[in-house]
Amino acid sequence: MRKKQFFIIMLLSFLSLGILFDVVAQDAIRLQSVRGMDRRILIAVPPFCPDTPDLSGVAVELSEVMAYDLEFSGLFILLPRERYPIGFVALDKDVASINFDAWRATKAEFLLYGLVKKEVGKYVCQFRLLDLLSGNQVVGKEVRVDISNSRLASHRFSEEVIAFVDGIPGSGTSQICFTGIVGKNKELFIADYDGANVKQITEHGSISIKPKVSPDGMKIAYLSYKDRYSFLYVFDRLTGKVTPLSKEVGLNSAPSWFPDGNRLAMTLSKDANMEIYIRNMDGSNPVRITRNKDADTSPCISPDGSRMAFVSDRGGNPQIYVMGIDGGDARRISYQGGNSYDPAWSPDGKMIAYVVEQRGEGFEIYVMDADGANPRRLTNSYGNNESPTWSPDSRHVMFCSTRNGRWELWTVNVKTGEERRVPNLRMEAQGPSWGPRMKSDSK
Repeated sequence: MRKKQFFIIMLLSFLSLGILFDVVAQDAIRLQSVRGMDRRILIAVPPFCPDTPDLSGVAVELSEVMAYDLEFSGLFILLPRERYPIGFVALDKDVASINFDAWRATKAEFLLYGLVKKEVGKYVCQFRLLDLLSGNQVVGKEVRVDISNSRLASHRFSEEVIAFVDGIPGSGTSQICFTGIVGKNKELFIADYDGANVKQITEHGSISIKPKVSPDGMKIAYLSYKDRYSFLYVFDRLTGKVTPLSKEVGLNSAPSWFPDGNRLAMTLSKDANMEIYIRNMDGSNPVRITRNKDADTSPCISPDGSRMAFVSDRGGNPQIYVMGIDGGDARRISYQGGNSYDPAWSPDGKMIAYVVEQRGEGFEIYVMDADGANPRRLTNSYGNNESPTWSPDSRHVMFCSTRNGRWELWTVNVKTGEERRVPNLRMEAQGPSWGPRMKSDSK
């Protein structure tokens, strides 16, 4: 009787933590959340092998970048170092020396092998994804990157590994643009998706906010007060040139790129009311889309360019609506109570992330199907969580949050709900925009 009582008490304790134990074959125990079985793949990513001793630091860093990318995807769980084979010291240059039986005994399904070499101005990385059950290589590639950006090598191969197991590449090579607080000013910065390699791209000595990266990643539309008023500009990353997009009287805000990268939608108040316009990237050919006595703002173009999500208070308070690109057939799709803002369409076209403000709960990030079905809350910080933007693979939403007392960038895995702060950033950051994957130059 005591044993039964003890078991019930222990079971209730685990339930209170949201965890169940599921005993599976071979006496293994897998943790299962109340949302379902943890189906992440166990993978070993030991420090990569340097071709020469002076490359040891680079080899370790690249293995850490690879491990972060794979775990971040939500598809993998890393084999802890203490579970590596007994006597394991380091990977060898000779792949044939790998003891598959020893690694197989760790219960890992895959081993990621890396060999780092150096040529003139380049790192040459040979990566292999090894299936421990069969002992075969299932993905392999040699990646060459400039010495100035060694991390890119791991980002490139991690995308291929993720594509191998799930059919969709990861987001390792993608970059983000955001507003960084510099003294009393706000300037635009770019960085890798994991916060590394931060670079300031504007020096306006003013307030520059709400960047939006173009579909090809080479241009950035943003709002700035650099010319005293809130105007819209386009920054060309290749030339560094800044071109005015809209300098109308009144409010100019909320730029959103079309998939072709040649046109943008935006909010203008030059007609004594906030309305949505479309114009070419150079500011020409403005076309008014909405004609409504209430405010229509924050346009977001669907990935196929056929529809537009936007915010309107035509129903009494701000909510998310969707309409045709010509302004027709507008209908409301958010019904969570409170106010809804900042729609962001996922790259695969299936979902829309947005912000909900509810009394006493601050601003939280939500997601719903593109037709408004299946809305659910992604964040629970009871702070301000704003400016959602999607990863290229549609697996994550990035946003800015004040949960720790200052503005930081965070991500949430849409499927698992895991939230994590973007590492490597050493500044307050707002209004992120997640760009596309970089084109590959690997072999």
